[in-house]
Amino acid sequence: MTTRRTPHPTQGDAGTISLTLAVLFAGALILAGLIFDAGHVLDTAGRASDLAAAAARAGAQALDETSLRAGTPALDRTRADANVHAYLARHPEAQPVAVIVDGLTVTVTVTERVDFQLLALTGHSHTTVVETRTATAATDP
Repeated sequence: MTTRRTPHPTQGDAGTISLTLAVLFAGALILAGLIFDAGHVLDTAGRASDLAAAAARAGAQALDETSLRAGTPALDRTRADANVHAYLARHPEAQPVAVIVDGLTVTVTVTERVDFQLLALTGHSHTTVVETRTATAATDP
């Protein structure tokens, strides 16, 4: 009589769970990185937007007194530009890209670099946030 050996039910599956868990862990780590770093990017974008708006308001306060007395209010371009740069100098995380003074309007564009924490493991080390805001000088008393 011949006896047949029946294979053990798990024979040939050795290590399958370990491989599955390794793949799932890597996916979870990337997902956590996306959530964490995306939140950091959104927070930085909000801060850069606030800084650009505040710098534009600082620039819009540079009314030229002579033009105001003459009844044709205009901004002093040199003072407006200086006000914007002076404000942004107090916030070195935001780098000014452009300051445009047009009539009574000041438009400021700033950039801010965001370094990734968890996504750095995927080879992406940082991104740059660009925000533009505009302010208009009020000429009414």
